Amino acid sequence: MIPVFISARTGSKRLKRKHFLPMSDGSTDVISHIVLRCLHFSFEPMLCVPTGDFDSFDRVPCPVFEGDSENVEARLIECATQHNLQCFHHLDGDDPFFDEYAVVDSWNAAAMGLARVTPSYNSQSGSGRVGTTYNLHVKAAGSRNLTDRLENYPWPQRLTLDYPEDYHLILAVDRMVGGYMAPRKAVDELFVRNPQLHLINWFRNAEWKERQRDERSGS
Repeated sequence: MIPVFISARTGSKRLKRKHFLPMSDGSTDVISHIVLRCLHFSFEPMLCVPTGDFDSFDRVPCPVFEGDSENVEARLIECATQHNLQCFHHLDGDDPFFDEYAVVDSWNAAAMGLARVTPSYNSQSGSGRVGTTYNLHVKAAGSRNLTDRLENYPWPQRLTLDYPEDYHLILAVDRMVGGYMAPRKAVDELFVRNPQLHLINWFRNAEWKERQRDERSGS
């Protein structure tokens, strides 16, 4: 099983307590949805939270590790060290429809001797599709960007939870694809069948794309 470390915190600023917002079934919150999705696809999830946040996540259906308060990567490595793990995959706790196949692709690429494998879907990042695989066996800073296996789709649609509009979009997707068990392919095909769906958070998505362009251009 692939160990998956999910980073989350109670102090989100743009969307308060976003990890605890209910999903469309009314009985599962965002962070539990991500954990259950990991379990469904045979990953081994562990929640990594800042010092002081442990009790807030005590009902999440997986082990919880409390570590560095400020630096997410330091917290992940602390968790790996405590559990004697040299390789793990990292997901953000606000990416409820990550691509299960992309996680495996990332893991397999890291196993070939790379220290980091990060997403590069259609030259974008931050879409919520997949996180980063860490291989602590490798001391050099070798890295690789994944190629989008879904080249026929016109996005990746950003499905990460930063703003209220993102939450409404995620709830709509959750209702239409059937919850945490839905393969990411079903999510992508939903947007192809319903091209107006992205308008729910269209201006937030436009802001995100503009930031991505600025980052790539170095401005």
